[in-house]
Amino acid sequence: MAMADNRRRILPYPEDRLPGRCQTLGYAEAVLLTNPKDPHLQGEVDDKYQYSCANKDNRVHGWISFSPPVGFWQITPSDEFRSGGPLKQNLTSHVGPTTLAMFLSAHYAGQDLVPKIRGGESWKKVFGPVYIYLNSAPVGDDPLWLWEDAKIQMMNEVQSWPYHFPASEDFLKSDQRGNVSGRLLVLDKYICTDLISTNGAYVGLAPPGDAGSWQRECKDYQFWTRANENGFFTIRNVLTLNWVNLYMSLQEMVPHCGK
Repeated sequence: MAMADNRRRILPYPEDRLPGRCQTLGYAEAVLLTNPKDPHLQGEVDDKYQYSCANKDNRVHGWISFSPPVGFWQITPSDEFRSGGPLKQNLTSHVGPTTLAMFLSAHYAGQDLVPKIRGGESWKKVFGPVYIYLNSAPVGDDPLWLWEDAKIQMMNEVQSWPYHFPASEDFLKSDQRGNVSGRLLVLDKYICTDLISTNGAYVGLAPPGDAGSWQRECKDYQFWTRANENGFFTIRNVLTLNWVNLYMSLQEMVPHCGK
């Protein structure tokens, strides 16, 4: 299974998580492999939460078969339909073999991230599309090449968003969307008397609410990007909506003081 360059590993069989082959640790999802079918995995811990990541990084993940070399990948080219914003943690792939396309999730957050439709409220939202990619390599080639190829395909899908093929009128194409551009500077006199460019800061559009409410938003769309080294940003392919609130998160911002 692969979900990042530094998070690739051979996973145990589903049976390895059954009594007699493992020891349950602090919670049901985490087990110590005591008698796995693959002896190389003995003593390792398996836990699906080991393979979670932030929405912003959750672009491609999946599985590699070594004999023959075949890859199965789930690609998500946009975060606009995911709940909780770019920093929300979600599951990816885990023992099963299971591959998840997470749109809504209370993991790491609780009931605030569960949509509540009440009092005859009407609600409609388009989830996806996501892209399933299959690839293969000649027998004898390095199967890990399939991961490199999947990353290239992921970038192609990101560049192709929004897709043109969905027939639903609720999925708006690129000529029905717009862009939002600006510049974000911060004045913090404790750090610097000059305006500070927000290199790497997250800038996004989400429904109106209190500061940080985008982290609990789960019923509407969100659109995010990151400011460049001079604080300039462009949020692309934004839907035309009746609300507009601009939010920012300075997490992962690279501070720089000076003219």
